[in-house]
Amino acid sequence: MDSPPLIAYIVFGVGLVVLGPVSLVMGIRAYTGRYTSWLALRVATGSTAKHSRLGFVCFWGGLMFTGALAAISLGLVGMPETLVRVIAVLSWSIGLPIAMMHQYFLPKFLRPVLLPQWYREWEAAQFEREEREDQRRRARRQRRREKRRKEKDAARR
Repeated sequence: MDSPPLIAYIVFGVGLVVLGPVSLVMGIRAYTGRYTSWLALRVATGSTAKHSRLGFVCFWGGLMFTGALAAISLGLVGMPETLVRVIAVLSWSIGLPIAMMHQYFLPKFLRPVLLPQWYREWEAAQFEREEREDQRRRARRQRRREKRRKEKDAARR
């Protein structure tokens, strides 16, 4: 009967100790542009973002878990309970909404604040490339339609 809560505590503890700092470091490297392999990943369904922002989600998720780890560590050291709670609540109340916004919907007015310049430039280049490909595809389709029409008109005569 006691094993499910115990397993949950163990999984959460491993997440705090291992995944939090690792995700935070990955996110810092993503924001500085030194970690970019996540750009090739496909965007999860349900996201309004056309390109992946997983590296930035890692930063904010790592901030949440590392903040909770810091709060627990400070509580064990003997800091006042109110300070410990403030640190834990702030890390989660700041990190969770921003991580969710990065994953699902990032308003345009927050893009310059939350996305680094290198990512915005990369994304603009991707949009330009995709627009050129769309124009080529449309032109190709139009030529095919015209060719089919000419063939149909020639067959009718």
